[in-house]
Amino acid sequence: MNPLAKTEIARLDHLIALLVDPTDLDVVVHTTRKGIKRLRAFLRLARRSIGTTTYRIENGALRDTARLLAPARDAYVLIETARDLDAPDRVLLEFGEEYAAAMVVLESVSRLEAVHHLEAIARRWKLLVWHGPDAKSIGSGLTRTYRRGLVDFETVLTTPTASAFHSWRRRVKYLRYQLEVLDAPEEFLHPYADLGDDLGLEHDQTVMLAVCELHANHDACASLGRRSFERRRQLRAEALERGATLFDQEPESFRRTVEEMIGLR
Repeated sequence: MNPLAKTEIARLDHLIALLVDPTDLDVVVHTTRKGIKRLRAFLRLARRSIGTTTYRIENGALRDTARLLAPARDAYVLIETARDLDAPDRVLLEFGEEYAAAMVVLESVSRLEAVHHLEAIARRWKLLVWHGPDAKSIGSGLTRTYRRGLVDFETVLTTPTASAFHSWRRRVKYLRYQLEVLDAPEEFLHPYADLGDDLGLEHDQTVMLAVCELHANHDACASLGRRSFERRRQLRAEALERGATLFDQEPESFRRTVEEMIGLR
């Protein structure tokens, strides 16, 4: 079996074990969603080796699994974001009630459903003939991901909408996890991880703003929305500054740089 595939199958088994017997559901949900992102990043590296049809089936299965955990994670992040913005207690109380409801659904339905999804994925992956990802597949995956990240970066420069930043965030995170899978040097990987974190925080503020717009007549939410808008503005400025240094080359040049660092050239 390909060593990279073996590592990611072990990651699948680890995520299943975490969900089966969680000690801290918030941490487990966060860890599982991060792990699924890394698995999807790996599939993007393996796409040429395993074929487009298999890639689409497995990527879709992982995406659907992550969606089962999204409501609980979003409810938790909303509270944490509100605390960071010094939201009043009555707002935190309302968000806390929504969080509690999401956790009930997670514990009673979504967690076990996610376990079943991941178990089915693990069974299929263990039956696949994992000859790859080989060097050509890895190069193709890196080039594709970086190119899409570059296109999305150019889009947010000219059209800085919430959806444009959301798309760019996804590409940056896939690129970060691909570099992790390939064991790229920390000094090369960290800037992409930092950019992904900035864009994740930007997304949290966008979610907060959407919630505040739904409760526009709520005095506390109006004030919270203004603070959230300013924080998002700062995060976007920082992300664009980082992006200008990380997306400053042609995709093929980026691929060659990574290949040289990890010994594929």
